[in-house]
Amino acid sequence: MLDIYFLSGKINSLEKKFIDSEKMKKIIECKTFEEFVNILEGSFFKMPSHISSPEEIFNFFENERIKLIEEIKKIGDEIIVKFFLIKYDYFNITILIENKQEFSYYGTIEFYTLKDAFEKNDLSKLPEFLQDAFRIYKSKFAIEDKLLFLKNDYYKKLYEIAVTLSDFSKNYVKIEIDFANIKNYLNKKLNEKKVTKNDFIEDGNIQREIFLDENLLLEKLKLKYKKIEIPLNEENIENEKYKVLIDYLKEGRIKSYGIDKIISFYLAREIEIENIQRIAITKFYKMDENFFKKILIPPYQYKGEK
Repeated sequence: MLDIYFLSGKINSLEKKFIDSEKMKKIIECKTFEEFVNILEGSFFKMPSHISSPEEIFNFFENERIKLIEEIKKIGDEIIVKFFLIKYDYFNITILIENKQEFSYYGTIEFYTLKDAFEKNDLSKLPEFLQDAFRIYKSKFAIEDKLLFLKNDYYKKLYEIAVTLSDFSKNYVKIEIDFANIKNYLNKKLNEKKVTKNDFIEDGNIQREIFLDENLLLEKLKLKYKKIEIPLNEENIENEKYKVLIDYLKEGRIKSYGIDKIISFYLAREIEIENIQRIAITKFYKMDENFFKKILIPPYQYKGEK
């Protein structure tokens, strides 16, 4: 059984390990990879300074993700674990649809069990929440359409899970849905394809119908997400999404106890791993400060910091 007060207290003591704005400024300004590693001291990242290839960097951060997932599994709450791991199940189904090899080990169901169930039409081996995904996999649609339907189904299921956790989690997923819909919209425009209501996921802050009117969509984006860089495009959308998510997650950070604090902490940990991996790669290749500013995700500062 989840002990919310114990876990919240543990998180309160760990939040100081997040990289704050002061440390991030030093990271941007440092000149060598060794100096970058030294600045990370006291954070969640104990990175070796003798790294000699980008592959070593990717391996280090992949290991950080594994450790984080193991932490989440130890929480012992089935709904929270599903909330965090369901994306890996859907990633693996994408791998099956595209007939690729590089699957994820992290899902709620082991990859080869999933693959066997799909290939043998054995629904008994699948959790109920993946059965719609199975039907998408087995459909006669083109691969491109299957992938779109699968992504939409993932967000539908994630939203359903989030609703059972808290309003905070539900509203977090609403932001995720909005940005997934924006990506769908940009992809359709880039490929000069007709935009239809069914291309978009329900339950976002921005209604699906609004994506059919470019001027209205721009107006709604400016109103709902005042801090994002407009126009959104393929180059900046990922960073703008992370900026909005981090800004929202800080609301969960300031709470002393509760499920929202737990959810925001682990979501912020996922984003910080992504952020520091990007920075490590750019430091390894000695990119300049202007490039850093383009890829940088704002830090999830710990409680008490302005």
